[in-house]
Amino acid sequence: MIRKHTAVRLAAVIAVTTAGLGLSTGMASADTTYPANVPGCAGGMVVSFYSGHDHVRGYATSTTGNSCSVVLQQSNGNSSSNWTHILHDTAWTDTLLDAGITSHVVVCNLDTDRCATSASY
Repeated sequence: MIRKHTAVRLAAVIAVTTAGLGLSTGMASADTTYPANVPGCAGGMVVSFYSGHDHVRGYATSTTGNSCSVVLQQSNGNSSSNWTHILHDTAWTDTLLDAGITSHVVVCNLDTDRCATSASY
């Protein structure tokens, strides 16, 4: 068992080390995926936390060889898109900073004109 004074000093050392390494405490480091699947195209938005900020990236995978598109849209007007028509190929959008705004993706099967929208983050 450690004394209270030692525990406080240990906590201070951990906080300084964590900050010095550019890490954040209390924030999840695992990626979170918001799906947007449509028949023939599996896609969604991946949210990652690094460098002190959330970042978002959209993707679409052609599961049948159909043409699939993905558009990442943000409430500040930023967007990024990509598409693929190769079976099992995945098209990724650019990675965009998500700081105080809302982001979502729209994944479409361009051969069937069907689309799905992810939940917003």
